[in-house]
Amino acid sequence: MIISNLKRIVGGLTLGLFIAMHPAKANSDTSDALRSVYQMQTIAFSVLGDYYMFSGLEGDSRYSREMDADIKRFESLIGELTAPGNPIAKLESLGKALNQWQEYKKLIETNRIDFITQGYANARLVGELGPKVMALNEGLQEVYDGLVEENKFKLSKQTQDTRKMGLIIQTITAEYAARSTSSLGQVMVININEGGMDGQAKIFDKLLTKLQATAKTDKRIFKLTDQIGVKWSFINKSVANYNKNAVPFIVNTYGDRITQNLQSVGNHFSAKVQAKK
Repeated sequence: MIISNLKRIVGGLTLGLFIAMHPAKANSDTSDALRSVYQMQTIAFSVLGDYYMFSGLEGDSRYSREMDADIKRFESLIGELTAPGNPIAKLESLGKALNQWQEYKKLIETNRIDFITQGYANARLVGELGPKVMALNEGLQEVYDGLVEENKFKLSKQTQDTRKMGLIIQTITAEYAARSTSSLGQVMVININEGGMDGQAKIFDKLLTKLQATAKTDKRIFKLTDQIGVKWSFINKSVANYNKNAVPFIVNTYGDRITQNLQSVGNHFSAKVQAKK
């Protein structure tokens, strides 16, 4: 316990010293790091959704490739955050989150290999995916919050909202994939969306309305939010009727596009805030 606390203190002091000595670079580095951690959170849920699409569609190779691409992207971001000389790499919470990622990745691979070799996966192990991805998401959120706190970093409200929306859309599409393609889905991911998919959809609706109102003064950003709205309308209706008319392929594809558009909108507002510093 003493050693653990000491590591946390040393990590915080190292980051704090770097910030004090190089404020402009620290702001830029922190902004980039926060973006990377957020991307890692969305990727983790995207991997889960792709796994359910893969297994639910009888081992569809497209989604196996998607999983591989997501895993590669996640580990590329790890490389950036843990690069030599990057003070962020010294945060104890990052090491904890990376261990959680290794556990989650191993479980994904085990279930994928089981499905390929046996034609089905172990229901108990598949059932562990939900808790594992939620633990990883919480670990990454601890890294994210730690970066904001250590640097007293100011994020625009719009960037905060777009990132919240990005996580919501990924958890909804992952659960939708499980429920609409797998007979085990009702059990597997029941705790992925707090308040259920319907509850998270209502939160997304409110945040989207706020975002569209803010974006009216910028034609490019308003166009992006309009595209988000069109795709979200389809997903929202599909979530409400997943038992009657399941369309997992379209929901999965639209979910990824919405996430990309939200990231572009969030980056726009983040850059505006940084430009004022």
